[in-house]
Amino acid sequence: MNVPAHNQTLTAIFYNNPDEYPPIINGVRLLAQAGWQVHLFCRDNGKEWNVVYPSEVRVERIRADQKSSWREYFGFLRRVMLRNHKHSRLFVGHDMHGLLPARLLASRFRRPLVYHCHDFADRNLSAPLGSRVVRAFEQRFARSANLLIVPDKERAFVMEAALRTKHPALIVANAPLRQPANQSELLRRTLAASGKQFDKILLRQGRIGVGHAIEATVRSIPFWANQKWGFVAMGYGEMEYLNHLVSVAQRLGIGERFVILPPVSYDRVTGYTVGADAGHALYDPITFSHAHPATASNKIMEYMAAGLPLLVSDTTALRELVETFQCGITANESVPESIAEAVNTLLADSDFAYRMGRAGKQAFEKVFCYERQFAPAVAMIRTLSA
Repeated sequence: MNVPAHNQTLTAIFYNNPDEYPPIINGVRLLAQAGWQVHLFCRDNGKEWNVVYPSEVRVERIRADQKSSWREYFGFLRRVMLRNHKHSRLFVGHDMHGLLPARLLASRFRRPLVYHCHDFADRNLSAPLGSRVVRAFEQRFARSANLLIVPDKERAFVMEAALRTKHPALIVANAPLRQPANQSELLRRTLAASGKQFDKILLRQGRIGVGHAIEATVRSIPFWANQKWGFVAMGYGEMEYLNHLVSVAQRLGIGERFVILPPVSYDRVTGYTVGADAGHALYDPITFSHAHPATASNKIMEYMAAGLPLLVSDTTALRELVETFQCGITANESVPESIAEAVNTLLADSDFAYRMGRAGKQAFEKVFCYERQFAPAVAMIRTLSA
C-alpha cells in the first residue's frame, strides 16, 4: 500500500453544489488519496445527493440567505474570506465565481493559485450586471494563476486567447474514476417497475434541457427500425420542458417509447448506465460549452467507462474522438432523420455496437480514466505547494 508522502491542506472554492459536478467530486477524492486535507467551500442549493467524500475532505456548504443573486454571491464571498485559511498551502478556484475569492486569498497569504475552469463564460454573450462584474475579475485574475486546468483542448485554445494566460492550460478530461465491473440491472428494473420494457435502450443521462437535442431525438423515434427500442432520458429538468417533451412524444404516437427518469446520485449513475445499449451525447451548439463538449462532457466519458457505443454530434472534435478510438458514430443533432439513421446503425447490429463499446471502454481505461487524467494536476499542485 502506498502511503501519501505528506499531509497538507488546500482550500477549494466552488459557487455551486459540488455533488452535481463529477470532476470536483473525483478531484477531491484523488487529492485526498494523494495525502491532501481538502477544505471545499461551496454553495448550498438545498439539494442532497448523498455523495460520499473521503474523511480528508471537509465540505463546508454555505446556504443562501439573500433573494438577490448579487447579494447572495457577495455574502458567500464574505463568509469564505472570514474563515481561517492560514494553514492552506494552495488555493483552487472552480469557475469564475470561485476564482475571485481564491485569487484574493492566494494573494493575501502569498500562496499558489490554481484555476480549474469547467464552464467558461462566452465573451460574446450578454450577461446580467453581477455576472459581468465577476467575468471582469476573471479576465483580470485568470492570467495570474500558477496553473489553469481545462477539460477540453478546444475550450483551452479559446480560453488561452481570451484570458491572455501566461502558461498553456493543462487538459484534464471530465472522466469518472475506475470502478469495479458492474452488471447491475438497475435501469431495466426501474423501467419495468413503471411497466416499460425495451429490447434496446438509447440513454441520455444528465440535465434534460434545451440544447441537448432531446426533442429532435424524440422526433426521430418514428423513423427507428424497431418499435421495441426505447429512448430514456435520466436527469433533472424544468417541469415545463419535461411536459413539453412528453407532449411531443404523445402527439407523434410514440409516447410509450420515450421515458423520463428522475436524477440519481453521482455515485449511483454507473449502475444505471451499464444497462443501456448506446449513449446519447448530442449537443446543439447554443452555448460555448455545448459548442465545445468533447472531453468536457461527463456523460461521454461515463458512457465510455460503461462500455456503451456513442451517438455524438457531427462536429470536428467529436468526430475526431469517435474516429480515433472507434467508439461511436455521429449525427446531425438538428435533423431527426439523421439521428434515426445513426440509431438504426448502432442498435440494429449488436456485434458492431459491442465492438464500439469495447473500444470505448479500452480508451477509457488506457487514456481517459480520471486517475490518469488528473495525475499531472496532482503532481503540479504538489510542486507548487512545496
